[in-house]
Amino acid sequence: MMEQEIRQARALYSVFGQRLMKERGIAQGIQAYQAAISETYARMADLGIIEACTQCATTRAGSCCFHGVEEWYDHVVLLINLLLGVELPETREMPGGCLFLGIQGCKLVARNAFCVNYLCPGLIDSLAEGKKKDLLSVSGKELFCGWELEKALHSRLHKPAPRS
Repeated sequence: MMEQEIRQARALYSVFGQRLMKERGIAQGIQAYQAAISETYARMADLGIIEACTQCATTRAGSCCFHGVEEWYDHVVLLINLLLGVELPETREMPGGCLFLGIQGCKLVARNAFCVNYLCPGLIDSLAEGKKKDLLSVSGKELFCGWELEKALHSRLHKPAPRS
């Protein structure tokens, strides 16, 4: 199943990638999404979340980056990753982990809402209430920008062909 989604994303990128990057609405959506992702990533790095999650995912069985999480991704989110310059993996680097999990953490830039929002109880407990609210606000902006871009791409890529 995931192999098919990756093939479809790559095919769409091959046919439409350059055109999509030049379309004003899509290009602006990509830029806004990338900025929101960067803000979330910076905030998570400042709070030590990226380091803690990477350590957990790459050394412990039972992390939230488990085998099968990759099945939550569809070809449009994978296409967004290709548009953002991500190279989609062919093989699983971490046995028992998500296909997109590498030794340095997640290989994707555009991620599923679960992957953006989930924090294990230990991490949640370690954050002050104000930091939690701030992180939720920043990650919420990322999720909104991603949803807007996905919606625009679905509309652009899956609209019926004009009748002759």
